Amino acid sequence: MRIRILLAALTLLSALGAASAQTPTRDSFRQKMNENSLVLVCGSLGAPYIQLGHDISVVVNDADNLRVLPVVSDGAFTNVRDVLYLRGVDLGITTVQTLNALKASGEYGPNIDRLLTYIAPLSVDTLHVLARPGINSIHDLKGKKVSFNSKGSGTARFSPAVFKALGIPVEEVTMAQGDAIQAMRDGTLDATVCSCPMPLPAFPNVRPEWGFKMLDVPYGPQFERDYFPATITNENYPNLVSKERKVETLATSTILISFNWPRNTDRYRRTEKFVDAFFTKYEELRKPPRHPAWRDVNFAATIRGWQRFPAAQEWIERNVKKPEPDAAPAAATRTIQNEEALFREFLRQRKKLQQ
Repeated sequence: MRIRILLAALTLLSALGAASAQTPTRDSFRQKMNENSLVLVCGSLGAPYIQLGHDISVVVNDADNLRVLPVVSDGAFTNVRDVLYLRGVDLGITTVQTLNALKASGEYGPNIDRLLTYIAPLSVDTLHVLARPGINSIHDLKGKKVSFNSKGSGTARFSPAVFKALGIPVEEVTMAQGDAIQAMRDGTLDATVCSCPMPLPAFPNVRPEWGFKMLDVPYGPQFERDYFPATITNENYPNLVSKERKVETLATSTILISFNWPRNTDRYRRTEKFVDAFFTKYEELRKPPRHPAWRDVNFAATIRGWQRFPAAQEWIERNVKKPEPDAAPAAATRTIQNEEALFREFLRQRKKLQQ
């Protein structure tokens, strides 16, 4: 009898052991999830960076094999700090202008150009100035209360300098775009500013009967280093810009960054896996319902003065066709800086002809 009971117990233990071997343990499941997940710091709600981050996650996510988690953040400046120092953050959205400013100031430490890498340009950041009724020119904002997006954003850091360069002192505040629009409706705010990809998620919700309007920002020599000319049209905001009008403004460039992880580390392998999925599926980002800013992005463009994440550079070298030596540069090999430099040269030549 005892022998039968012992045999039955051994059989049961054997069956339980086999089932346990086939069922993932909590530790192994946790390890698989963590080794294939990346955190991407984006921007505030109501601003485009969070939508760009969501688009990336939707396109590249592959169950537990690869997962990107877009996170709400304060914006371009804070995102650089988070990628450098915040535990668990893998990727961030920022601007070329922000990186260059931090490199020059040393605000986030020395050798930032060695610690950070970029993966690809993402979009163009266009300077939006949306004002209440009765304000017809950017110069009408002199002495008025103006919001410069969320604290820690590139807009909050750089856009006040645009107003100062134009000789327009304003009362500066910071708030998310949705809150700013409500404050404008309440009469406690005169205008809101955002240097962001078009269209801003909060702006299409503005009703024409509210009387809000986009203001021109004149381009001049004082902006040549950090900006290039841009336009906002009815196609971008049918509710804010009439068909016969073009709003003249400034623009800069948005990029996706990563820490410069050493090869043969788990963080490097994880980012390399993301890079392969991001570049391989890039065309999916250009299709609706993704943000319209993706349609004009050249992911192979280079950023002068900064190094691309090695796995990203190697992917491009393997997959992007290089132009023939005598051929005109293809779009995939033009740099954002080259395009800006060409425009600056055009301005210089035009000035010579006018003299």
